[in-house]
Amino acid sequence: MKMRLFSVLLMLAGIVVLSYPTLAEEYQDYQQQKLVREWQNSLRNISNGEEASGSIQTTVPPVAEASQSGEEANGSAGNGEKTAPDFSSYQNMEGILTIEKIDLMLPILHGASDKNMKTTVASIENTGKPGEVGNYAIAGHRNFTYGRNFNRLDEMTVGDKIEVDNGQAAFAYTVTEKLYVKPEEVWVLEGNREDKEITLITCHPMHNPTHRLIIKGKIAE
Repeated sequence: MKMRLFSVLLMLAGIVVLSYPTLAEEYQDYQQQKLVREWQNSLRNISNGEEASGSIQTTVPPVAEASQSGEEANGSAGNGEKTAPDFSSYQNMEGILTIEKIDLMLPILHGASDKNMKTTVASIENTGKPGEVGNYAIAGHRNFTYGRNFNRLDEMTVGDKIEVDNGQAAFAYTVTEKLYVKPEEVWVLEGNREDKEITLITCHPMHNPTHRLIIKGKIAE
């Protein structure tokens, strides 16, 4: 009887081990979709005139400015300000990263912690902000499953488009450089104090990574 029970438990353990990768990916997909839904719902509430709980006032970047009537129609104040969602209510979410070429749309979390990057991509603290002068750096894992997170980032080439929507405006960056660096080469995070830059970072190669794949872009004025 004990041997039969042990055999059943061993079989169940094997099933769990084999199923774990798939279950983990499904959970990540669920978390990403949940964040995107929450983000979209918060923007929908604002566009409908419903003020988000704990909302904050932020200045709209110059590239997103419009006429007073257009701003008010989108929930913006006539003085160049608009109500933005309190990102702390949405698991430190900063916005949405979209790259049409590789069929990518992911929520961006604040802080490239292990916890955040297990869920989606995340910004690196103390770098720039989207749409502003500086270098907005975003890191992400390269999952073995095709198309997940930054799995296809190596398909990017100079001239491709990257879009970041922070809830106030969508900022379009053009890829200017693709390079491979060693992990200690942190200069890739620095800005030139002139351009509105973005840097996407992931490991390379996917198996036993020794370097970092860097995609750099900037907003053309």
